[in-house]
Amino acid sequence: MSSLTRTVVDRFKIEDSYTFEELEKGNYKIWKMEEIFSELPKMELNSRKRELFLNGVLLTFEISDGLYNIYSEGKYIGLGIVKNNLLKRDIVE
Repeated sequence: MSSLTRTVVDRFKIEDSYTFEELEKGNYKIWKMEEIFSELPKMELNSRKRELFLNGVLLTFEISDGLYNIYSEGKYIGLGIVKNNLLKRDIVE
């Protein structure tokens, strides 16, 4: 194999990508994390748990393992990962 062209990543297709010329002209869309990970389940944290979460403290939740969109007071915070009933910060916006 001498080359490889990735044509699809998740729901993003190569035909939906932008050319350098479009980027230079400012003709593009910047995706928000919340849009990119919209298929993930949501989790709402109160203000105290939000502070702990943002400071890297593991929080206990009795939910399925996996990635979650994290919200607090209706505002998107970022991604969290649950493993063995422990939520930890993954990517914060």
